[in-house]
Amino acid sequence: MKWNEKVNELMKRNGVSQKQLSEKSGIAESSLSRYLHSEQRPRMDIVINIAKALEIETQYLLDESETSESAYNYIATAVARKGNELSAEEQNKLIALILGLNRNV
Repeated sequence: MKWNEKVNELMKRNGVSQKQLSEKSGIAESSLSRYLHSEQRPRMDIVINIAKALEIETQYLLDESETSESAYNYIATAVARKGNELSAEEQNKLIALILGLNRNV
């Protein structure tokens, strides 16, 4: 299942409209519409905002076919752009993920 199909399914299951997701994620509704109707996934910081708004793990929205290296690059970019906006809990989860610790990440 592609990332946008996963998002659409979660929205449907949780009764969240595109407008509500736009407001919760801080992404303009027109941009969100483009992302949801394209198979190409947006920048990782956008994916993170969508995942946070839907209260799911970001990794769920990543394609199984992605390599570790490309996932690392996406994560590194997201941290560089949004790192100062992460809560202490999110920072700890990220550190645990990077270090390979199995602590409910």
